Amino acid sequence: MKRVYTILALALIITIASCQRDNTMIEGFEANISNIEAEAHGGEYKLLISSDREWTVTTDVPWIMISPANGYGKVQCSVKIDSTLVHDSRSSNIRFSSEGEILKDVEVMQKGYAVMASPRSELIDIAASATRSSRHFDIDITTNVEFKTRVEYDSEDEWLNVGNYTLTLDRGARPRHTTLGVNWEMNTEAKPREAKIVLSTESGEILSTVSVKQAAAPLIEDNRAGDSLAIVTIYEKLNCWAENVISTSESMNRWECLRLWRATDSSLPEPEAVGRVRDLDLSYFNTEDDLPIELKHLKYLETLSLYGNVNTMLKDIHICDELCELKYLKDLRIAAFGIVSLPENFVKLGATLETLDLNSNNLTEIPAILTRENFPKLRSLNLATNRRRIVADLRGEEGAGLGDNTAKSERFKRLLLWEELEELYLSYNYIEGPIPDFTVGEDGVRGYTAEDVKERGDSLNWAVESSLPRILPNMRHLMLNLNFFTGKLPDWLLYHPRLMEWSAETLIYQQQEKGIDSEGRSVGFDNTPTSREYYFERYPLLRGRYEFNDEIEE
Repeated sequence: MKRVYTILALALIITIASCQRDNTMIEGFEANISNIEAEAHGGEYKLLISSDREWTVTTDVPWIMISPANGYGKVQCSVKIDSTLVHDSRSSNIRFSSEGEILKDVEVMQKGYAVMASPRSELIDIAASATRSSRHFDIDITTNVEFKTRVEYDSEDEWLNVGNYTLTLDRGARPRHTTLGVNWEMNTEAKPREAKIVLSTESGEILSTVSVKQAAAPLIEDNRAGDSLAIVTIYEKLNCWAENVISTSESMNRWECLRLWRATDSSLPEPEAVGRVRDLDLSYFNTEDDLPIELKHLKYLETLSLYGNVNTMLKDIHICDELCELKYLKDLRIAAFGIVSLPENFVKLGATLETLDLNSNNLTEIPAILTRENFPKLRSLNLATNRRRIVADLRGEEGAGLGDNTAKSERFKRLLLWEELEELYLSYNYIEGPIPDFTVGEDGVRGYTAEDVKERGDSLNWAVESSLPRILPNMRHLMLNLNFFTGKLPDWLLYHPRLMEWSAETLIYQQQEKGIDSEGRSVGFDNTPTSREYYFERYPLLRGRYEFNDEIEE
């Protein structure tokens, strides 16, 4: 046992002596590096110190941390540098000292963050068309600065709408992630197109770009096959959900939604129209887009009917200018669709249009272009049920639907002076005030004459003798009911030679139930007839035609 203790004691003496020799070999103070260059995101660096005396280390900035903070002999220090918050570089010193004597300064220099706005992808490919809800993409961006966006196009068309982004730079210039939302328009041309979204600083320095490439639309040729492709494209763009309307696996002859021109048709516009689309009738859509411009390819179209959009009252849809280029269009129906206005070029249809049905849309006024001068061939006009909301009190209501006030009353008056009209439907709108009265000799108004008697028979004698204003002389169907009219019914209406054909008790006299106009007046007429006797006293020859005969013939 004594021998064991002796061996341990010798080993301890040797160890102590060895340490003393190592320490005595260190002379002065040494550090393996003299400076540290750190990136903006910071990091950890190793510093090897050799010193023959005890030392302490200090720094006067909080973004540098050293461990251990003191030592003797050979020591490895860990220097941790925090990430910066700024774009500029910064620097400081790490100071080693002993008993007040400076042993060494190690310089620390940290780079600042470069100004950046970097998209995850610099190239985005999109289709030529899609439903509105699908015509959107997001750009994920890493940035450390507020940036501006602009779009550069390869043509005159502007088809990208770049939205706003949210960015909180609460940690200075450290990069953050944000999302840039972009909506795009459909490509209607048979060639691809490209745009660049440029991200730049407020001063205009370009940070990055994103290229957006859009596929070409299908080529629609001026022939029967082109008509077929145009209808398929229109059907898809309108997001039509009616089933079994068209089938690309069948000939266009079998599609129920259309009729083709035949060589034997008396109104064939030209020989090349044979086999092309003459009538198109599509219903039940779910779209927020304007009418597809592919309608222009149906160049021989005579009748067009588009009816029934989902949530019509919420939509703001416009008629494309291309529709106005159809030279042979006679009957146009765009109903319950969400139309809010007519384009100026709509007057181009005036040379051929005979029927116009815009019922159940979102018009807020009688379109100014609807005049007999612009549409000399028009015989039927339907502007009924242009209401976004169901209201019985107009006070405070604006933009809810088709109305008429002092500023717009001339438009309503012009409709009543449109002699060629045979059908006029204005039911269930917000038109208020009195129905205009007219005087023969004013506003171009004529009275009934012997020529009218010759045409209609002796039944019109009273109208001629009384100089009754000749208003809407050819009208077969007139509907003014369920509006907000007040005041007196004018004589031209009460004694109109065709009044008995209009079902006036229902389709004219009856106004909005319990309705209040914008002036707070209860709607309805002051002189609504309680019977037809007053009428037949003026037109006795019409009694037998319109009054019920209670006698049953044997």
